[in-house]
Amino acid sequence: MHKILSLRTLLHCATLLGTLTYLPATANNLDPLSPAEITRATQRANPVAPSTLSTTRSTTTSNAATPPPELLLVERHPNAKGQTARLADVYTYDYSTNETLIDVVDLDTNQVISSRRERNLQLPLTANELQRASALIFADDEQRALLDAEFKRITGQTLTNPTQQLQVKAFVFHASSLPEQLNAASQQCGLQRCAQVLLYTADSVVFEVSPIVNLSAGVITQNIGF
Repeated sequence: MHKILSLRTLLHCATLLGTLTYLPATANNLDPLSPAEITRATQRANPVAPSTLSTTRSTTTSNAATPPPELLLVERHPNAKGQTARLADVYTYDYSTNETLIDVVDLDTNQVISSRRERNLQLPLTANELQRASALIFADDEQRALLDAEFKRITGQTLTNPTQQLQVKAFVFHASSLPEQLNAASQQCGLQRCAQVLLYTADSVVFEVSPIVNLSAGVITQNIGF
């Protein structure tokens, strides 16, 4: 015999179905940003023309020139309780002032809802900045002589093409990490954007010399020995 459901039961089932239907839409607001959203947030947040904004491409910058603003990171902005808007945080390093710009973009309205600048906020290096640091080292005569000697010591061979014969890694350098070993130029690191560069042979043997590169000034400030 078929059981007839009461009106109260039917209403309860309808409420549950409505809740289940609604939950995925809410959860999607917590998802990471899509590539399209990242592109849109970057375009809305940064006033610099796309042709001058550095992302992951390689740029050739002379020591005297100020590098263009560097896009560091785009990530989802955490929502306040009950907030459902899709928000993005866009971090850009302004080399002209040595400040990190933080823009919050509402992706539903395509508007910047807040913007601020911070000093001494150094996010991880981008691929473009790693390439710049490497290029500055390889183009410096004094550094090249040190690299040639170190490569010869380790491998017994001649360093003819650093970009092909060496592996390069780098991380943001702060003066506070080695306060006793730094010269006056390196003590600006943190206030300015710097990289400590680690060099390896193709067999992953690390060099005993590690250059400090001031990316804001476009110079190698000193070498740290291991």
